[in-house]
Amino acid sequence: MDEMTTRLGEALQAAREGRRPRLTQPEAARALGVGRSTIQNIEAGRFSKVNRTVREYATLLGWPEGAAERVMAGGSVEEAAAEPAPSAAESLPLPPAVEYELRSNQTLDSTVINLGPDEDDGHVIVVLQGRKDATPEEVARIAARYRKTRHYLQRLAAEADEVADS
Repeated sequence: MDEMTTRLGEALQAAREGRRPRLTQPEAARALGVGRSTIQNIEAGRFSKVNRTVREYATLLGWPEGAAERVMAGGSVEEAAAEPAPSAAESLPLPPAVEYELRSNQTLDSTVINLGPDEDDGHVIVVLQGRKDATPEEVARIAARYRKTRHYLQRLAAEADEVADS
């Protein structure tokens, strides 16, 4: 539990209590198909990131798409509602969970792994991230693990390409 999850939990609780007719925790739990303790944990900020249940709870309370992530990052529901939907030219169609992860951590490195010899064969994009407050030693340890993993992924892609060609 940290400041961001606490902020979001309190905002969700206030939204639930401010609804007319008022929505109780057991009613919200039934509507989402979860236990009351799940609603209690969300409202207390006892979760690590915005997941499907938190998003569904926000939607149940009438929040627009992306509002949970916006509130957790320090913004408001009103900002999310007032923000026009970006056009395809303005942003990439990333799922909210991916966008949240990209914004919430420090990007250390990235690579594109082609899945074939042609550009239209597809590719995998790998983004290496670490905590924003990571020490240089932690960053070095993460980078070493990443180099091994990147090499392995590139080798797998090359092997898959060889199999496809045969």
